Amino acid sequence: MFPSVSVRDDIDALARWARVIASDQLPFATAAALTQVARDAADDVKAALPQYLDKPTPFTLRAFRVQRAEKRDLRAAVYAMDAQAQYLYWQVEGGMRQPNRIAQKLPSQIKLNEFGNIPRGEIARLIQLAQAGKRLTRARGEKLGISSKVDLYYGDPGHGWPVGIYKRVQAGTEHKLVPLVVFPKRGVQYRARLPLRDIVARTVRTRFAARFTASLDQAMRTAR
Repeated sequence: MFPSVSVRDDIDALARWARVIASDQLPFATAAALTQVARDAADDVKAALPQYLDKPTPFTLRAFRVQRAEKRDLRAAVYAMDAQAQYLYWQVEGGMRQPNRIAQKLPSQIKLNEFGNIPRGEIARLIQLAQAGKRLTRARGEKLGISSKVDLYYGDPGHGWPVGIYKRVQAGTEHKLVPLVVFPKRGVQYRARLPLRDIVARTVRTRFAARFTASLDQAMRTAR
C-alpha cells in the first residue's frame, strides 16, 4: 500500500488565510483603490476646468475634494466645496438660475481683475461706502478705475434701472446716475458646460483596475 499523507492542517491554514483575505484585506484594498482613483478624478477635473470655463480663478481651481472610502462603506466621492458648488452647479447642470443678488459687472465703468471679475470683496465695500455716504479713497479709486471725487449711490434708482451701485455725475446743470454694478431681477439661462460626470467616469474606467491591483498586492504583502 502507498503511504497516506494528510494535508488537513495545510488546508485548514489556507482556509483561515483565505477568510482573512476575504474579510479584511480585500475590503481594505478595495477602499484604498476607490479613494486613490477618486483623487485621480479630482485632479483630472481640476486640470480640465480651463478647457470648459473661461479663466477659472484659483478659488475655483481649489473647489474639488475627495470623500474617502472605508472598509465598511466602499464608496468614494468627488465633490465641490459649498462656496464653489453654489455657482459650479449651473456649469454642470445648466438651467434657469433665478437672481440672488447676482452682480452684473459693467466693464466700461469699473476695472476687472485678470479673471474678468471685480476684485474680491470690492462689491461689499462699495455698498458700505454708498450707504454711509462716503467716497472711495484715492488708492481704491485707482484700483477700480473710479474717481475718488464722485459720490456713490446704492439702491433702486427707479426709471426702469435695476438695484445696483451707481456713481453720481454732473451733466451740465443736472446730476445723473451712472451704473457701476447692477443686480438684475431677471433669471439667467445657463448651458451645461462642464462634463463633470464624464470626466470622473473616464478616470474610473481607465485607472481603477491598476489602482486595485496595486492596492491588493500591498494588502497581500502585509496580510498576517
